[in-house]
Amino acid sequence: GFVIESEHKNIYIAGDTALSMDMKLIPMQTKLDLAILPIGDNFTMGIEDAILASDFVECDKIIGCHYDTFGYIEIDHEEAKRKFYEKGKDLMLLEIGENIEL
Repeated sequence: GFVIESEHKNIYIAGDTALSMDMKLIPMQTKLDLAILPIGDNFTMGIEDAILASDFVECDKIIGCHYDTFGYIEIDHEEAKRKFYEKGKDLMLLEIGENIEL
């Protein structure tokens, strides 16, 4: 993954990965405003592991990635959002081409 630091915002892009203890090192050097985490399971972390990853990196604003592109990684969007919400986190599932402003 990559941490992108700018003057006003810091973003972590986990990439195509599973949960890793190395993620706990990130908040030791950077306070994140947003984390982009895979949530599709099977080939990357799933929803439960992504929630743990968001704890590891100490970031509660998450954009989900690596999901719904084919059958093995389809998710229930409402269930995923609910699980993150129950942990005090904001999961955003953007449509292709959609953008947000931080």
